[in-house]
Amino acid sequence: MNPDLRERLRRLGVHKGAAHLKPSRPALQPDRTGTPARAQLEPLRTPFGYAHVSRSAYALAHRHGDRTLDAALRYPPESLARLVAGRGVAEVDLRRALFLDTETTGLNGGAGTFAFLVGLGYFDDERFVVEQFFLRDPAEEAAMLCEVDRRVNDRQLIVTFNGQAFDVPLLESRFVLSRIASPFAGKHHLDLLLPARRVWRGSLDSCSLGSLEFHLLGVRREQRDVPGAVIPFLYREYLAAGGGNLNEDMQRVMYHNLNDVLSMVALVSRLADALTRPQDAAEHFNAARFYERVGDYDAAERSYRAAAAGLPLSSLRHVARFMRRRGHLEEALAIWQRLAELDDVEGLIEVAKHYEWRACDLDRALDYARRALRVSASPTLRAAIAHRIARLERKVRRA
Repeated sequence: MNPDLRERLRRLGVHKGAAHLKPSRPALQPDRTGTPARAQLEPLRTPFGYAHVSRSAYALAHRHGDRTLDAALRYPPESLARLVAGRGVAEVDLRRALFLDTETTGLNGGAGTFAFLVGLGYFDDERFVVEQFFLRDPAEEAAMLCEVDRRVNDRQLIVTFNGQAFDVPLLESRFVLSRIASPFAGKHHLDLLLPARRVWRGSLDSCSLGSLEFHLLGVRREQRDVPGAVIPFLYREYLAAGGGNLNEDMQRVMYHNLNDVLSMVALVSRLADALTRPQDAAEHFNAARFYERVGDYDAAERSYRAAAAGLPLSSLRHVARFMRRRGHLEEALAIWQRLAELDDVEGLIEVAKHYEWRACDLDRALDYARRALRVSASPTLRAAIAHRIARLERKVRRA
């Protein structure tokens, strides 16, 4: 920086770094019921220097989108473990969980990428607290990681959105570089992206957090929100301007990160609702597939039956195959016949099999097989159908 410019900034009270600051207890902003206030950074003394944090508290009845923050607390921890965590986790006690989201200097997690903002949310008695640790200067990274280490060690479960692939590995690498033992070892990690994909992949074009917010959570972010792709650029601009207090762009980044943390809390309850109280045929079907994957076949069967009336062809085929595997041959046949009426090749072939092997009606089996040959476009499948037709014709001649 130009020496003259540095001197002019010093006279105006603008400083780079945190050496001039005195430690103080971080302010806890009051419960927010409307638009989040501007973030205010407070210094925290650590063995590595000063970290800077903005803290906010919300009443449990606070609504984020169309859901309250305490909605997921109504589910027993054992139930949540089965619904959103799957195997390997005995319980998901959200009161002992830490919701984590980072903003970084790069989106690919490559060498040199670090988190300049770590948002941590947790339930504290009758409040939900969000702490946002911000690097006014990259030299403060070890101090920030020291505080993150304390928060992670205090909690049993880490909840993220795509954190298994990005946020946690990135933070672990930064802990190593700062010569601080990673606090994530041995912690249960619930990555909400994975169950979200299982439940909504077939019904939403995208399972990004922004898409889930808009379509499922009723969250409408303000205009001051900033796209995640430009956040690394904005932080580089902030540092180039000398760092220090949060400028307008960094206020927007803080707002973005805060909403990411709150949306994760709302998403847990929305996931649980989708699996226990599906709202439409698509959610019933996705819930059934989830239960099938985790081995709860009775629950899957109930959900498939509830979904069957309003599903597209590809989903109906899956339901029919499942019912056949479960031994419900008549239910499977009813679905195959529905598909056959729509000239679906697989449906026609399965009905042909039924009439050949179970009903012993060779003429009808041959009729369905010939229809399947007419509508099939796959050379391999057409050859198999032709072989079936030839066998049926021989059987008819012998009969």
